[in-house]
Amino acid sequence: MSARRVLILGAGGLGREVFHWALDAGMEPIGFIDDAPNALAGLQGYPPIVGGVDTAPVEAPILCAIGRNDLRVACVERLIARGATFADLLHPQAKILRSDLGPGAVIAPFAYIGADAATGPFPFLQTGAVLGHDVRAGAFLRMDTTAFVGGHARLGDRVTLHTGAKVMPGKTVGDGCTLGAGAVLLSNLRSGATAFGVPAMTC
Repeated sequence: MSARRVLILGAGGLGREVFHWALDAGMEPIGFIDDAPNALAGLQGYPPIVGGVDTAPVEAPILCAIGRNDLRVACVERLIARGATFADLLHPQAKILRSDLGPGAVIAPFAYIGADAATGPFPFLQTGAVLGHDVRAGAFLRMDTTAFVGGHARLGDRVTLHTGAKVMPGKTVGDGCTLGAGAVLLSNLRSGATAFGVPAMTC
């Protein structure tokens, strides 16, 4: 059976990582979508940039490889308006128990998703991220390397957890929140807040 052909949204470092993960998952990346036509200049062994968000052909499903949440949401919405569809990438070295992931998921090697967790569309979990059992998360969740969300936590839409950030079990994180690298959240976090430190404090 032939490999599934996909495009990758974003040709930066994250997009190039997603390229390799897609190969691991048996996909065939055929090009990148990026508004910077020279994003791959000087790099070898990658498929070409086929156009920008408003110009690239969208016949093949797309893997979303943009990290910054505001930009990710905007680009995805523009592509969907053009009729694009998005693929899921569940790396074979990720551990995903019985969970309900929204469409457009990108799950990196060695990420872990616990039993009966659920997310909205476009969750992105980097290497070593842990989404605990029975967690409920909204759309466009971003969890960087080794980020952790404990069981039964509740996360709103467009939540970003930077490298090593931790949300303790049962806590609630509102829409649009950001938790800084290494932060440990011991209490609930209101929508739109940014928090850093141990214990995490808003700024």
